Amino acid sequence: MARSTYGTRADDTFATMRADILAGRLAPGEKLKFPELGARYGVGVGVLREALTRLVEQDLVRSQPHQGFQVTPLSAEDLTDLTAARVAIECLVLRMSLAEGDTPWESDLVAKHHTLERTPQYDQDDPERVSDAWSRAHADFHHTLLAGCRNSRLLGIANSLRDSAELYRSWSQQHSRHPGRDVIAEHRTLMELALARDTEAAVEALARHISHTTEILLDGNRAAQADGGLPGPRPEHSVRMTGAEPIAVETSP
Repeated sequence: MARSTYGTRADDTFATMRADILAGRLAPGEKLKFPELGARYGVGVGVLREALTRLVEQDLVRSQPHQGFQVTPLSAEDLTDLTAARVAIECLVLRMSLAEGDTPWESDLVAKHHTLERTPQYDQDDPERVSDAWSRAHADFHHTLLAGCRNSRLLGIANSLRDSAELYRSWSQQHSRHPGRDVIAEHRTLMELALARDTEAAVEALARHISHTTEILLDGNRAAQADGGLPGPRPEHSVRMTGAEPIAVETSP
């Protein structure tokens, strides 16, 4: 197989698997077996291994010695640690982004925000699920918000932490409909503060934006313990966060 063709198939498989994980079609903790994946995606082991390796780099999949691959399990303790790390690193990078970002960066930020605001948040075929297009626009906006930072090492760490949080965001489809939250307004505020170079207010807004989602998830999880867990993207599944233990994914009748 030509490298270009192989690369295209690997890229397509990676993108499709990533979307399936974030949409809950491949659930947290689920074992990823090559025969089943090959039949599902119509590709060979080499393509699957490359796609899975890239998903491991984004912390969406874990590789276990002698056990193969699985979708990353979720836990309340990990979510809390991840949130603390994101607040510390992303706020630092945002400070640098606002200090170093130029006019083209400003233009790109405005364009990414426009795309995010104009993209339907929920899937037309499944109104309970955030659309893949909105998820991409959301990631693009946050990456661009930090992209004025010229320290590629710090920027890479910040983006890696955001990628790690993607799975939690996908299993919290209800957070943006929380009655006490206006996600659209939060993103617009972040853009406006960044363009005004109001560093302290922008950093405070970003920290609040990151932490708010975690607070809603943990509160919802505690409230849902008696019912078996926080509802996930698939109605036939529920998830439960129990301290450091992985979230259990249970199939409802």
